[in-house]
Amino acid sequence: MDNNTEAGRLSRRAVLGAAVGLAACATISGESGKVEKSELEIENERIVTQFCLDWSTRDASLLADYLADDIQYQMFEGRPDIVGREAFIKELDGFLKNMKEVKWEILRTYSIGELVINDRIDHFVGEDESRSMHFSIAGYFLVRDGKIKIWKDYGIPGGISQVGGAFTGS
Repeated sequence: MDNNTEAGRLSRRAVLGAAVGLAACATISGESGKVEKSELEIENERIVTQFCLDWSTRDASLLADYLADDIQYQMFEGRPDIVGREAFIKELDGFLKNMKEVKWEILRTYSIGELVINDRIDHFVGEDESRSMHFSIAGYFLVRDGKIKIWKDYGIPGGISQVGGAFTGS
């Protein structure tokens, strides 16, 4: 996908619409019972969950192993995409090494086919508390052939958005 075309961009509305659709599908239960996840969905959730948990290693090269060579990663809305594994490592390596601790709390995860959406709280604890950050995030992941190909994070309106100091919660 060309990063500079409209077709290659995901709007906030599209991602939030997909999240609502995933949440609705996850809660549907009728006479036939709960919709079972496919093997692909189970595996894609496993990949994304382990990727999120591995942020605690603070190792950008390890994290890059989960990504497609041509990954498109948007750290937050309005920020230009980071394109490619090498660009990901270059962008995140120094940042992660300057953190004392990184922990992502996964609250919910939904999947349909290649799409995985999670609700999480990301904690970045700096050596200097003034550099610590804590955010409520909705993460959108497109997983193809066992690798994360597109990843976009969105802040959750009304959620946690704390920069500086120890985590005080919601």
